[in-house]
Amino acid sequence: MSAKRVVFIALAAICVVSPILAQSDDLFTPASISNFRFNFLNPGGRATAMGNAFIAQGNDATGSEINPAGLLFIPKPMLFAEYRYFKNTSTHAYDADGNQVIYRDFEDIVHSPTFISYVHPTKNWAFAVYRQELANFQSEYSNQSFQIPDPPPGYNVWVMNRQSVKLDFKLINWGATISRRLHETFGVGFSVRLAQMDFEAREQVDFDSAAWPPQVDLSFMRTDPVGSPGNYLLMDDSDYQVSFVAGFQYKPAHYLSLGGVYRYGEKHKVSTIFFDNMSRFNFSTGQYDDLRSVIEEFEIDVPDRIGFGVSLTPTDTFTFNLDVVYITYEDLNDQFRAAINPLAQGGQDNSGRFFGWENGTEIRLGGEYTIPFGATDSFSLRAGYYRDADPSIHYLGGADAAPDLLYRVSNPAVGDDDHVTFGVGMVIFRNLQIDVAYDWGEYRKYFAASVMYNFGD
Repeated sequence: MSAKRVVFIALAAICVVSPILAQSDDLFTPASISNFRFNFLNPGGRATAMGNAFIAQGNDATGSEINPAGLLFIPKPMLFAEYRYFKNTSTHAYDADGNQVIYRDFEDIVHSPTFISYVHPTKNWAFAVYRQELANFQSEYSNQSFQIPDPPPGYNVWVMNRQSVKLDFKLINWGATISRRLHETFGVGFSVRLAQMDFEAREQVDFDSAAWPPQVDLSFMRTDPVGSPGNYLLMDDSDYQVSFVAGFQYKPAHYLSLGGVYRYGEKHKVSTIFFDNMSRFNFSTGQYDDLRSVIEEFEIDVPDRIGFGVSLTPTDTFTFNLDVVYITYEDLNDQFRAAINPLAQGGQDNSGRFFGWENGTEIRLGGEYTIPFGATDSFSLRAGYYRDADPSIHYLGGADAAPDLLYRVSNPAVGDDDHVTFGVGMVIFRNLQIDVAYDWGEYRKYFAASVMYNFGD
């Protein structure tokens, strides 16, 4: 038996099952990782251009999601529609040249209508119906098998040959809003949402000996049919749940507005299969043990979001917004860890503790300069900035030397992403508003265009 141990990893799309396979004792320790992310962004080209800072303003048809209380400050009925183009970049360890790990960027593009709404205000009430695409995330990537350079003494650390990872994740809210003015300067609002989650994911890993160097022996793993890729993860399911948004808005002066909002994230349950066609040789019995594990109700807890905002309008032409948003990404941890840990040999491993999401705080700020022309029309210039909190589950530290190296290379934190935003808007023909915006970040870039029609005289 070789004195050197060999450590492998395989990343999954929704869950990376990271087996540490030691030639000496056949240790098999899965852990959980996720590649999907939410798009916790405010709808509308106007809000987007101002760094997504809009909680204390919210006085257009996007208020159902940004802050329902803001609908009270809309004078006339409004119809709104938005389109977005997303470009997501993910970086993965792809290969190694013997001296360093080679990382590769994978880009995925999504475009779709993301928000449609109708608002009907009265003197002290406002009502709305809407459809929001809260998340539309797609990802597809792969990697070679390679040895990680500079392993701990006595170890060779390998990354598994992953044939393909494919992910398609959507979360759509169908909502209705009611808002009530309690004072001429203060109002509250509430939106109830039917949330539709569609989750499709697949990861395949190649156990064919031709994909591995001669010194790596994977004969104790078997797939059905023999020689086919191992299906580490299969998911194709939908689920519907109810969630809500509650907010307030306070305008103590014509130039100052304060707002707060709480968005409750619902819990979805989808069917998930791990190790669908994989078996492992049991040296005690001399037989192959089927590894297939089905979790009928794999729970995905959409994080809650709590936000507060300030809006200043010192003149009729200048507006400055500031939002602070806290996101409870840790809500996702319990189910992912609980689902993965029992997959370890004998149910005694707790590798999930090495991975997790971390809660994040986002600071968003932006401004708008409006140039009136004619009696009713205007042109606006907008710009903003925000820091997007790390939305990924990642390695948190604490593993032994060899797994630590493997996890740091394969499952690093994405990190916070700084975004710069800018855009323009026009009100023409008195009732028609058109806004366009561009959001630039290292990992995500997108373009938003929205149209709003005011039915007032």
